[in-house]
Amino acid sequence: MSEYWKQQALSQRDRFVGELLSFLSINSIEDMATAAEGKPFGEGVAQALEYLLARGESDGFRTKNVDGYAGVIEYGEGEEEIGLLVHVDVVTVGDDWTTPPFEPNIRGGRIYARGAIDDKGPALAAYYALKLVKDSRLPLSKKVRLIIGTDEESGWLCMKHFAEHDKVPEVGFSPDSSFPMTHAEKGQINPTLALSVQEQEVESAGYQLLSFVSGDQGNSVPEKAKAVVSAEQSLNAEWQREMTASWEAFLHAKATTGHVDISEAGEVTFRLHGKPAHGMIPQQGKNAGTLLAYFLLSLPFKASDYSFLSLLGQVLHEDYYGQNLHIACEDEVSGKLSVNAGILRYSRSDGGSVRLNIRYPATVAYEEYVEKLKRRVEELGWKISHLRTSKSHYVPKDRPVIQTLSRVYEEHTGLQANLLSSGGATYAKMMSEGVAFGPLFPGKESMAHLTDEYAEIDDLLRAMAIYADAISELAK
Repeated sequence: MSEYWKQQALSQRDRFVGELLSFLSINSIEDMATAAEGKPFGEGVAQALEYLLARGESDGFRTKNVDGYAGVIEYGEGEEEIGLLVHVDVVTVGDDWTTPPFEPNIRGGRIYARGAIDDKGPALAAYYALKLVKDSRLPLSKKVRLIIGTDEESGWLCMKHFAEHDKVPEVGFSPDSSFPMTHAEKGQINPTLALSVQEQEVESAGYQLLSFVSGDQGNSVPEKAKAVVSAEQSLNAEWQREMTASWEAFLHAKATTGHVDISEAGEVTFRLHGKPAHGMIPQQGKNAGTLLAYFLLSLPFKASDYSFLSLLGQVLHEDYYGQNLHIACEDEVSGKLSVNAGILRYSRSDGGSVRLNIRYPATVAYEEYVEKLKRRVEELGWKISHLRTSKSHYVPKDRPVIQTLSRVYEEHTGLQANLLSSGGATYAKMMSEGVAFGPLFPGKESMAHLTDEYAEIDDLLRAMAIYADAISELAK
Protein backbone atom coordinates (compact mmCIF):
# COMPACT_ATOMS: atom_id res chain seq x y z
CA MET A 1 0.00 0.00 0.00
CA SER A 2 2.94 2.37 0.37
CA GLU A 3 2.99 3.26 -3.35
CA TYR A 4 -0.75 3.92 -3.26
CA TRP A 5 -0.39 6.41 -0.41
CA LYS A 6 2.60 8.08 -2.07
CA GLN A 7 0.61 8.67 -5.22
CA GLN A 8 -2.38 9.95 -3.28
CA ALA A 9 -0.20 12.42 -1.37
CA LEU A 10 1.49 13.67 -4.53
CA SER A 11 -1.92 14.29 -6.10
CA GLN A 12 -2.62 16.81 -3.31
CA ARG A 13 0.57 18.82 -3.77
CA ASP A 14 -0.84 22.02 -5.31
CA ARG A 15 -3.83 22.21 -3.00
CA PHE A 16 -1.73 21.39 0.06
CA VAL A 17 0.89 24.04 -0.71
CA GLY A 18 -1.81 26.65 -1.34
CA GLU A 19 -3.46 25.94 1.99
CA LEU A 20 -0.11 25.80 3.76
CA LEU A 21 0.65 29.33 2.54
CA SER A 22 -2.61 30.54 4.05
CA PHE A 23 -2.23 28.59 7.30
CA LEU A 24 1.33 29.78 7.93
CA SER A 25 0.28 33.38 7.29
CA ILE A 26 -1.61 33.36 10.60
CA ASN A 27 0.47 34.81 13.41
CA SER A 28 -0.28 32.22 16.08
CA ILE A 29 2.17 33.33 18.74
CA GLU A 30 0.47 33.28 22.13
CA ASP A 31 -0.75 36.81 22.87
CA MET A 32 -2.48 37.20 26.19
CA ALA A 33 -3.21 40.86 25.43
CA THR A 34 -5.86 39.67 22.97
CA ALA A 35 -7.11 36.75 25.07
CA ALA A 36 -10.86 36.54 25.61
CA GLU A 37 -13.59 33.99 26.22
CA GLY A 38 -13.15 31.25 23.66
CA LYS A 39 -9.71 32.63 22.83
CA PRO A 40 -7.66 31.80 25.92
CA PHE A 41 -4.29 32.29 24.23
CA GLY A 42 -5.11 35.25 22.01
CA GLU A 43 -6.62 36.15 18.68
CA GLY A 44 -3.98 34.62 16.40
CA VAL A 45 -3.93 31.22 18.08
CA ALA A 46 -7.73 31.11 17.98
CA GLN A 47 -7.68 31.97 14.30
CA ALA A 48 -5.26 29.13 13.55
CA LEU A 49 -7.42 26.66 15.49
CA GLU A 50 -10.54 27.76 13.64
CA TYR A 51 -8.71 27.45 10.31
CA LEU A 52 -8.17 23.71 10.79
CA LEU A 53 -11.61 23.12 12.28
CA ALA A 54 -13.29 24.93 9.39
CA ARG A 55 -11.27 22.85 6.97
CA GLY A 56 -12.42 19.68 8.70
CA GLU A 57 -16.05 20.71 8.73
CA SER A 58 -16.02 21.58 5.03
CA ASP A 59 -14.57 18.13 4.24
CA GLY A 60 -17.33 16.34 6.11
CA PHE A 61 -15.56 15.43 9.36
CA ARG A 62 -17.11 15.68 12.80
CA THR A 63 -15.50 18.67 14.54
CA LYS A 64 -15.55 20.22 17.97
CA ASN A 65 -14.06 23.36 19.51
CA VAL A 66 -13.27 22.74 23.19
CA ASP A 67 -13.66 26.28 24.57
CA GLY A 68 -10.84 27.59 22.38
CA TYR A 69 -8.30 25.47 24.26
CA ALA A 70 -8.30 22.64 21.74
CA GLY A 71 -10.15 21.25 18.77
CA VAL A 72 -11.10 17.81 17.48
CA ILE A 73 -11.49 16.54 13.91
CA GLU A 74 -12.92 13.03 14.03
CA TYR A 75 -13.44 10.16 11.60
CA GLY A 76 -14.65 6.60 11.94
CA GLU A 77 -16.47 4.62 14.58
CA GLY A 78 -15.56 2.17 17.28
CA GLU A 79 -14.84 2.00 20.98
CA GLU A 80 -11.08 2.07 20.48
CA GLU A 81 -9.49 5.35 19.44
CA ILE A 82 -6.35 6.40 17.62
CA GLY A 83 -5.02 9.85 18.43
CA LEU A 84 -3.17 12.29 16.16
CA LEU A 85 -2.05 15.17 18.37
CA VAL A 86 -0.83 18.42 16.78
CA HIS A 87 -0.49 22.05 17.80
CA VAL A 88 -1.07 25.37 16.04
CA ASP A 89 0.73 27.79 18.39
CA VAL A 90 4.29 28.85 17.53
CA VAL A 91 7.24 30.41 19.32
CA THR A 92 8.29 34.04 19.02
CA VAL A 93 10.23 35.05 15.92
CA GLY A 94 13.18 37.31 16.80
CA ASP A 95 14.97 39.35 14.16
CA ASP A 96 17.06 38.90 11.01
CA TRP A 97 14.64 36.80 8.97
CA THR A 98 15.37 36.81 5.25
CA THR A 99 11.64 37.14 4.57
CA PRO A 100 8.91 38.06 7.10
CA PRO A 101 8.07 35.06 9.31
CA PHE A 102 4.33 35.28 8.69
CA GLU A 103 4.61 35.92 4.96
CA PRO A 104 5.44 32.38 3.82
CA ASN A 105 8.03 32.27 1.08
CA ILE A 106 8.92 29.31 -1.15
CA ARG A 107 12.47 29.07 -2.42
CA GLY A 108 14.61 26.08 -3.31
CA GLY A 109 11.81 23.61 -2.58
CA ARG A 110 11.45 24.90 0.96
CA ILE A 111 8.67 26.92 2.56
CA TYR A 112 10.01 29.50 5.00
CA ALA A 113 7.78 30.71 7.84
CA ARG A 114 7.42 30.44 11.59
CA GLY A 115 5.60 27.18 12.21
CA ALA A 116 6.64 25.57 8.92
CA ILE A 117 8.21 22.59 10.69
CA ASP A 118 6.97 23.20 14.27
CA ASP A 119 4.16 22.34 14.02
CA LYS A 120 1.71 23.87 11.55
CA GLY A 121 3.27 22.30 8.46
CA PRO A 122 3.17 18.78 9.94
CA ALA A 123 -0.28 19.44 11.45
CA LEU A 124 -1.70 20.24 8.03
CA ALA A 125 0.07 17.20 6.55
CA ALA A 126 -1.52 15.01 9.23
CA TYR A 127 -4.93 16.49 8.46
CA TYR A 128 -4.47 15.80 4.75
CA ALA A 129 -3.42 12.25 5.63
CA LEU A 130 -6.66 11.74 7.55
CA LYS A 131 -8.57 13.14 4.57
CA LEU A 132 -6.80 10.67 2.26
CA VAL A 133 -7.83 7.81 4.54
CA LYS A 134 -11.43 9.05 4.54
CA ASP A 135 -11.47 9.37 0.76
CA SER A 136 -9.98 5.87 0.34
CA ARG A 137 -13.08 4.34 1.97
CA LEU A 138 -10.92 1.59 3.47
CA PRO A 139 -12.74 -0.13 6.33
CA LEU A 140 -11.69 0.96 9.82
CA SER A 141 -12.63 -0.58 13.15
CA LYS A 142 -11.43 2.30 15.34
CA LYS A 143 -12.23 5.98 15.68
CA VAL A 144 -9.47 8.39 14.61
CA ARG A 145 -9.26 11.73 16.42
CA LEU A 146 -7.06 14.59 15.24
CA ILE A 147 -6.69 16.66 18.42
CA ILE A 148 -5.44 20.23 17.95
CA GLY A 149 -3.66 21.96 20.82
CA THR A 150 -3.05 25.67 21.24
CA ASP A 151 -0.54 26.07 24.09
CA GLU A 152 2.19 23.52 23.37
CA GLU A 153 5.01 26.05 23.29
CA SER A 154 4.13 27.49 26.68
CA GLY A 155 2.32 25.72 29.49
CA TRP A 156 0.24 22.91 27.93
CA LEU A 157 -2.86 24.38 29.59
CA CYS A 158 -4.71 23.42 26.42
CA MET A 159 -4.12 19.71 26.99
CA LYS A 160 -4.94 19.98 30.67
CA HIS A 161 -8.27 21.61 29.80
CA PHE A 162 -8.95 19.07 27.06
CA ALA A 163 -8.24 16.13 29.37
CA GLU A 164 -10.70 17.56 31.91
CA HIS A 165 -13.47 17.89 29.33
CA ASP A 166 -12.82 15.06 26.88
CA LYS A 167 -11.02 11.76 26.50
CA VAL A 168 -7.42 11.52 25.32
CA PRO A 169 -6.79 8.37 23.25
CA GLU A 170 -4.33 5.86 24.69
CA VAL A 171 -2.63 5.01 21.37
CA GLY A 172 -1.39 7.26 18.58
CA PHE A 173 1.29 9.65 17.45
CA SER A 174 2.26 13.29 17.28
CA PRO A 175 3.94 14.61 14.09
CA ASP A 176 6.25 16.92 16.01
CA SER A 177 9.71 15.36 16.08
CA SER A 178 11.79 13.12 13.80
CA PHE A 179 11.51 9.90 11.86
CA PRO A 180 11.73 6.98 12.42
CA MET A 181 10.05 7.72 15.78
CA THR A 182 10.76 9.03 19.26
CA HIS A 183 9.64 6.55 21.90
CA ALA A 184 11.34 8.19 24.91
CA GLU A 185 10.97 11.85 25.85
CA LYS A 186 12.65 13.60 28.71
CA GLY A 187 10.56 15.21 31.40
CA GLN A 188 10.85 18.88 32.27
CA ILE A 189 11.54 20.93 35.37
CA ASN A 190 10.80 24.60 34.72
CA PRO A 191 11.74 26.77 37.70
CA THR A 192 11.84 30.54 37.95
CA LEU A 193 14.66 31.67 40.22
CA ALA A 194 14.21 34.98 42.03
CA LEU A 195 16.71 37.38 43.60
CA SER A 196 15.71 40.39 45.70
CA VAL A 197 17.60 43.71 45.63
CA GLN A 198 18.03 45.10 49.12
CA GLU A 199 17.38 48.86 49.31
CA GLN A 200 20.61 49.60 51.19
CA GLU A 201 22.60 48.00 48.37
CA VAL A 202 21.52 50.39 45.63
CA GLU A 203 24.18 53.02 46.26
CA SER A 204 26.84 50.66 47.61
CA ALA A 205 29.01 50.19 44.54
CA GLY A 206 30.96 52.30 42.07
CA TYR A 207 29.59 49.94 39.41
CA GLN A 208 25.85 49.38 39.33
CA LEU A 209 23.86 47.05 37.12
CA LEU A 210 20.79 49.10 36.26
CA SER A 211 19.09 46.54 34.03
CA PHE A 212 19.66 43.27 32.23
CA VAL A 213 17.40 41.67 29.61
CA SER A 214 17.91 38.50 27.60
CA GLY A 215 15.59 35.91 26.11
CA ASP A 216 11.82 35.80 25.72
CA GLN A 217 11.09 32.07 25.46
CA GLY A 218 11.92 29.57 28.18
CA ASN A 219 12.54 26.74 25.73
CA SER A 220 14.88 28.66 23.41
CA VAL A 221 18.50 29.69 23.82
CA PRO A 222 18.56 33.53 24.00
CA GLU A 223 19.89 35.12 20.83
CA LYS A 224 20.36 38.64 22.24
CA ALA A 225 21.22 40.30 25.53
CA LYS A 226 21.31 43.89 26.76
CA ALA A 227 22.73 45.32 29.97
CA VAL A 228 22.81 48.90 31.21
CA VAL A 229 25.57 49.75 33.67
CA SER A 230 26.32 52.88 35.67
CA ALA A 231 30.00 53.43 36.49
CA GLU A 232 31.67 56.39 38.17
CA GLN A 233 34.60 56.09 35.78
CA SER A 234 32.51 55.99 32.61
CA LEU A 235 32.97 59.66 31.68
CA ASN A 236 36.73 59.31 31.79
CA ALA A 237 38.08 59.17 28.21
CA GLU A 238 40.88 56.75 29.07
CA TRP A 239 38.43 54.41 30.82
CA GLN A 240 36.18 54.51 27.76
CA ARG A 241 39.08 53.54 25.47
CA GLU A 242 40.12 50.68 27.76
CA MET A 243 36.55 49.44 28.12
CA THR A 244 35.95 49.51 24.37
CA ALA A 245 39.19 47.66 23.71
CA SER A 246 38.39 45.04 26.34
CA TRP A 247 34.90 44.58 24.91
CA GLU A 248 36.15 44.20 21.34
CA ALA A 249 38.79 41.69 22.42
CA PHE A 250 36.11 39.67 24.24
CA LEU A 251 33.81 39.62 21.21
CA HIS A 252 36.68 38.48 19.01
CA ALA A 253 37.71 35.73 21.43
CA LYS A 254 34.14 34.45 21.68
CA ALA A 255 33.52 34.71 17.91
CA THR A 256 30.41 36.83 18.30
CA THR A 257 29.20 40.39 17.75
CA GLY A 258 27.91 43.20 19.92
CA HIS A 259 28.01 46.91 20.69
CA VAL A 260 28.83 49.19 23.58
CA ASP A 261 27.42 52.71 23.89
CA ILE A 262 28.23 55.31 26.54
CA SER A 263 25.73 58.11 27.14
CA GLU A 264 26.48 61.68 28.20
CA ALA A 265 25.06 60.76 31.62
CA GLY A 266 27.64 58.02 32.00
CA GLU A 267 25.37 55.01 31.44
CA VAL A 268 27.06 52.19 29.53
CA THR A 269 24.86 49.97 27.40
CA PHE A 270 26.16 46.58 26.28
CA ARG A 271 24.44 44.60 23.53
CA LEU A 272 25.56 41.12 22.58
CA HIS A 273 24.46 38.61 19.93
CA GLY A 274 24.54 34.88 20.55
CA LYS A 275 23.27 31.91 18.57
CA PRO A 276 19.71 30.63 19.04
CA ALA A 277 18.87 26.95 19.48
CA HIS A 278 16.02 24.86 20.82
CA GLY A 279 16.04 24.64 24.59
CA MET A 280 16.38 20.85 24.46
CA ILE A 281 19.81 21.18 22.83
CA PRO A 282 21.34 24.26 24.51
CA GLN A 283 24.86 23.08 23.69
CA GLN A 284 24.15 23.77 20.03
CA GLY A 285 23.50 27.46 20.70
CA LYS A 286 25.39 30.35 22.23
CA ASN A 287 23.48 31.88 25.13
CA ALA A 288 23.77 35.65 24.73
CA GLY A 289 22.62 36.30 28.31
CA THR A 290 25.08 34.09 30.14
CA LEU A 291 27.87 35.15 27.81
CA LEU A 292 27.25 38.85 28.49
CA ALA A 293 27.16 38.18 32.23
CA TYR A 294 30.46 36.32 31.92
CA PHE A 295 32.02 39.47 30.46
CA LEU A 296 30.46 41.82 33.01
CA LEU A 297 31.96 39.79 35.84
CA SER A 298 35.31 41.26 34.83
CA LEU A 299 34.03 44.50 36.40
CA PRO A 300 33.85 44.97 40.20
CA PHE A 301 30.12 44.65 40.86
CA LYS A 302 28.91 44.07 44.41
CA ALA A 303 25.99 42.69 46.40
CA SER A 304 22.86 41.81 44.38
CA ASP A 305 24.38 42.99 41.10
CA TYR A 306 27.19 40.50 41.59
CA SER A 307 24.85 37.73 42.75
CA PHE A 308 22.79 38.05 39.57
CA LEU A 309 25.78 38.13 37.24
CA SER A 310 27.53 35.37 39.14
CA LEU A 311 24.61 32.97 38.72
CA LEU A 312 24.53 33.65 34.99
CA GLY A 313 28.22 33.96 34.23
CA GLN A 314 29.75 31.44 36.64
CA VAL A 315 27.07 28.86 37.42
CA LEU A 316 24.91 28.70 34.28
CA HIS A 317 27.30 29.77 31.52
CA GLU A 318 28.09 26.71 29.37
CA ASP A 319 26.83 24.38 32.11
CA TYR A 320 24.59 22.51 29.70
CA TYR A 321 24.23 19.37 31.83
CA GLY A 322 23.63 20.75 35.33
CA GLN A 323 26.95 19.98 37.03
CA ASN A 324 27.14 23.40 38.69
CA LEU A 325 23.54 23.08 39.84
CA HIS A 326 24.33 19.67 41.37
CA ILE A 327 21.65 17.92 39.31
CA ALA A 328 23.67 16.17 36.56
CA CYS A 329 22.36 12.69 35.68
CA GLU A 330 21.73 10.44 32.66
CA ASP A 331 20.18 7.15 31.55
CA GLU A 332 20.71 4.71 28.67
CA VAL A 333 17.36 5.45 27.05
CA SER A 334 17.52 9.24 26.66
CA GLY A 335 20.96 10.45 27.72
CA LYS A 336 21.96 13.39 29.88
CA LEU A 337 19.91 15.94 31.76
CA SER A 338 20.13 19.36 30.07
CA VAL A 339 19.75 22.94 31.33
CA ASN A 340 18.75 26.03 29.34
CA ALA A 341 18.63 29.53 30.86
CA GLY A 342 15.88 30.96 28.66
CA ILE A 343 14.57 34.22 30.18
CA LEU A 344 16.94 36.45 32.17
CA ARG A 345 15.88 39.73 33.80
CA TYR A 346 17.27 42.22 36.31
CA SER A 347 16.25 45.70 37.41
CA ARG A 348 16.67 47.95 40.42
CA SER A 349 12.95 47.88 41.14
CA ASP A 350 12.14 44.21 40.55
CA GLY A 351 15.37 42.39 41.34
CA GLY A 352 16.52 39.42 39.33
CA SER A 353 14.72 36.50 37.74
CA VAL A 354 15.99 33.56 35.73
CA ARG A 355 13.71 31.04 34.06
CA LEU A 356 15.32 27.67 33.49
CA ASN A 357 14.20 24.86 31.20
CA ILE A 358 15.62 21.61 32.60
CA ARG A 359 15.04 18.35 30.75
CA TYR A 360 15.65 15.21 32.78
CA PRO A 361 16.16 11.63 31.50
CA ALA A 362 13.09 9.56 30.67
CA THR A 363 13.62 6.86 33.30
CA VAL A 364 14.71 9.17 36.16
CA ALA A 365 12.44 10.13 39.07
CA TYR A 366 12.46 13.92 38.94
CA GLU A 367 11.50 14.57 42.57
CA GLU A 368 15.02 13.84 43.82
CA TYR A 369 16.49 16.39 41.42
CA VAL A 370 13.96 19.06 42.30
CA GLU A 371 15.09 18.78 45.92
CA LYS A 372 18.74 18.95 44.89
CA LEU A 373 18.00 22.03 42.81
CA LYS A 374 16.20 23.76 45.67
CA ARG A 375 19.13 23.20 48.01
CA ARG A 376 21.64 24.47 45.47
CA VAL A 377 19.59 27.56 44.64
CA GLU A 378 19.38 28.45 48.32
CA GLU A 379 23.15 28.02 48.66
CA LEU A 380 23.56 30.60 45.90
CA GLY A 381 21.35 33.13 47.70
CA TRP A 382 18.35 32.76 45.40
CA LYS A 383 14.93 31.20 45.80
CA ILE A 384 12.53 29.37 43.52
CA SER A 385 9.49 31.60 43.07
CA HIS A 386 7.64 29.36 40.64
CA LEU A 387 8.02 25.74 39.61
CA ARG A 388 6.33 23.76 36.89
CA THR A 389 7.12 20.17 35.99
CA SER A 390 6.03 17.77 33.29
CA LYS A 391 6.44 14.03 33.28
CA SER A 392 8.82 12.04 31.13
CA HIS A 393 7.50 9.48 28.67
CA TYR A 394 8.69 6.04 27.56
CA VAL A 395 7.03 3.41 25.35
CA PRO A 396 8.89 0.06 25.26
CA LYS A 397 9.92 -1.12 21.82
CA ASP A 398 7.76 -4.26 21.93
CA ARG A 399 4.45 -2.35 22.02
CA PRO A 400 2.12 -2.86 18.98
CA VAL A 401 2.06 0.86 18.08
CA ILE A 402 5.83 0.86 17.68
CA GLN A 403 5.79 -2.35 15.68
CA THR A 404 3.13 -1.00 13.31
CA LEU A 405 4.72 2.40 12.77
CA SER A 406 8.16 0.82 12.30
CA ARG A 407 6.81 -1.43 9.56
CA VAL A 408 5.07 1.46 7.78
CA TYR A 409 8.18 3.65 7.95
CA GLU A 410 10.45 0.91 6.61
CA GLU A 411 8.10 0.13 3.72
CA HIS A 412 8.00 3.78 2.67
CA THR A 413 11.69 4.59 3.06
CA GLY A 414 13.63 1.34 2.83
CA LEU A 415 15.43 2.42 6.00
CA GLN A 416 15.59 0.65 9.34
CA ALA A 417 13.29 2.12 11.97
CA ASN A 418 15.80 2.76 14.73
CA LEU A 419 14.05 4.13 17.80
CA LEU A 420 14.99 7.60 19.04
CA SER A 421 14.89 9.51 22.30
CA SER A 422 14.51 13.26 22.65
CA GLY A 423 14.90 16.13 25.04
CA GLY A 424 11.84 17.65 23.44
CA ALA A 425 8.36 17.35 24.86
CA THR A 426 5.57 16.50 22.45
CA TYR A 427 1.92 15.73 22.85
CA ALA A 428 2.80 12.05 22.41
CA LYS A 429 3.26 11.88 26.16
CA MET A 430 -0.45 12.64 26.60
CA MET A 431 -1.11 9.08 25.36
CA SER A 432 0.07 6.08 27.36
CA GLU A 433 1.21 4.46 24.12
CA GLY A 434 1.95 7.55 22.06
CA VAL A 435 5.11 8.28 20.11
CA ALA A 436 6.43 11.27 18.20
CA PHE A 437 6.46 10.26 14.54
CA GLY A 438 8.25 12.56 12.08
CA PRO A 439 8.11 14.84 10.21
CA LEU A 440 11.89 15.38 10.05
CA PHE A 441 13.68 12.70 8.04
CA PRO A 442 17.13 11.35 9.00
CA GLY A 443 20.00 13.64 8.08
CA LYS A 444 17.80 16.70 7.72
CA GLU A 445 18.43 19.86 9.76
CA SER A 446 15.77 20.88 12.24
CA MET A 447 14.92 24.59 12.02
CA ALA A 448 12.34 24.52 14.82
CA HIS A 449 12.50 27.71 16.93
CA LEU A 450 15.23 29.20 14.70
CA THR A 451 15.44 32.23 12.44
CA ASP A 452 14.37 31.38 8.87
CA GLU A 453 12.51 28.26 10.00
CA TYR A 454 11.57 26.14 7.02
CA ALA A 455 10.13 22.81 5.95
CA GLU A 456 10.95 20.96 2.75
CA ILE A 457 7.74 20.63 0.76
CA ASP A 458 8.64 17.22 -0.68
CA ASP A 459 9.33 15.95 2.83
CA LEU A 460 5.95 17.14 4.09
CA LEU A 461 4.32 15.23 1.22
CA ARG A 462 6.39 12.12 2.05
CA ALA A 463 5.29 12.48 5.66
CA MET A 464 1.67 12.86 4.55
CA ALA A 465 1.83 9.51 2.73
CA ILE A 466 3.44 7.81 5.73
CA TYR A 467 0.84 9.29 8.07
CA ALA A 468 -2.03 8.14 5.88
CA ASP A 469 -0.63 4.61 5.77
CA ALA A 470 -0.01 4.66 9.51
CA ILE A 471 -3.56 5.85 10.28
CA SER A 472 -5.11 3.14 8.12
CA GLU A 473 -2.91 0.44 9.71
CA LEU A 474 -3.47 1.56 13.29
CA ALA A 475 -7.22 1.90 12.82
CA LYS A 476 -8.00 -1.01 10.52
